[in-house]
Amino acid sequence: MPGLTADVRWQPACFTGSRAIVEQLTWGQVLVERDIRRMPPGTAYNVTVPLLIPEGVDLAMVCAAVGALAGRFEALRTRFPRRDGRLVQEVLDSGSIPVGVFSGAGPAEQFAAAARELDEQLQATPFDHDRDVPMRVLVYVHRQVPRALVLCIAHLAADLQSSRLAARVLAEMLACRAAGRPDPATPELVHPADLAAFERSPRGRTVSAAAVAHLRRQLDAVPLDNFAAVQPVAPAEPRFWRGVLDSPISAPVLGLLADRYRTSTATVALAVTAALLGVVAETDRCGLLLVTGNRTTAPQRASIGTLTQHMPAVVDLTGPAFSDLVRHCWGTAVRAFRHGRFDPVDGWAALAEVSRERGAEPEIRCFFNDMRGAPETPPVTAPLDRDVAQRVLTEPSFRWTERRPAGPSFFMEVGDVLDTPGQLRWTLLGDTTLLPPDLIRAVLIGVDRLLVRLLDTDLLLSEVGEAAGLRGVVAPH
Repeated sequence: MPGLTADVRWQPACFTGSRAIVEQLTWGQVLVERDIRRMPPGTAYNVTVPLLIPEGVDLAMVCAAVGALAGRFEALRTRFPRRDGRLVQEVLDSGSIPVGVFSGAGPAEQFAAAARELDEQLQATPFDHDRDVPMRVLVYVHRQVPRALVLCIAHLAADLQSSRLAARVLAEMLACRAAGRPDPATPELVHPADLAAFERSPRGRTVSAAAVAHLRRQLDAVPLDNFAAVQPVAPAEPRFWRGVLDSPISAPVLGLLADRYRTSTATVALAVTAALLGVVAETDRCGLLLVTGNRTTAPQRASIGTLTQHMPAVVDLTGPAFSDLVRHCWGTAVRAFRHGRFDPVDGWAALAEVSRERGAEPEIRCFFNDMRGAPETPPVTAPLDRDVAQRVLTEPSFRWTERRPAGPSFFMEVGDVLDTPGQLRWTLLGDTTLLPPDLIRAVLIGVDRLLVRLLDTDLLLSEVGEAAGLRGVVAPH
């Protein structure tokens, strides 16, 4: 396979599905297809998810489970050919998933390093959507024993939550095979082809119309530029940088604060993000594009597809206290997620119309995405260990992961650390003309500092910058 080392040998994992069908794209797929068209030709847009292979599972059992996974979820056996100038989704009722096998017999550390490099190659290898099924699997065999695998799924077929669901279901299938049990039962699902049919129906059009009306109200109200008060500086090279912070204390503190404010941890995370954005942008009102997962029903949560969309939201940062911001963010988020599904073509038309009326495009360059598979933290019964917290604040686990020539002004994400249960990963991708690298790093480190301070007192929003350690990093203008 082009892009992957010749050390990988490929074999098919055959699947059989219940039907073959051709349908239009879903709203989520339309959004991803637009993203792909805006990328340089040949750019890969994939998600990879690793998982361990249980003891007692051989390569044939892995291939059988991969085939069963594709047979269960139509999204994983869908090609996207062009018909009459437009992409469609073409579900196959039979075929095969490419399974690559990388074998090694050397030291475990050397094998693991090679596996990490292959993971990066796999993610960077684009799919030919016209001909390829949208999933590949790479199995790592160390000393003749399958140890782990990586699922690679095209974003056009599955968003991040769906890719992680595919990995969880495959892990369950492998565990059942290791124990000699049948695969877990298939719950009620919503396949993308059926979702596309619903979206074209009168009820689907009603859902979209209500959401676009809400979107239009938000576009009328958001600022034209969150960073209007900030004087841009010379960019770093390349211009857009992403930093990452892994935290063992964010999850329990979010749980404690959610209990105090009688809200969700997702709402507290949004409020923290908005408060920090207000500090670095020097504004008391900001616009954020909220990433809506659109999984409100059990069948949706059990489904694989591209369900994610974006909804702009206005966040009032006048407070005066953080608790006021939390209450505001709860209502803002509820309205955004209630209206999270809409025809993006109608959404783009509303954006163009509002931009003409306002004389410029409104603020849609700042994002917040809560990527956690299970956003609600279990109830916290013990207080935070302050010694542990102090060590975390003194030695934060920060690193740079990406530098690229294009991107948003501000994109904060929070998600699970897949191989370290209980930890959260905060990432911030920023425009270095507005957020120089030192400031991106300071904002991420400031998340835990702010959370810990909020455990002690309900801060005024005017105190957030100092509590987060941003004094002296945010330059006065």
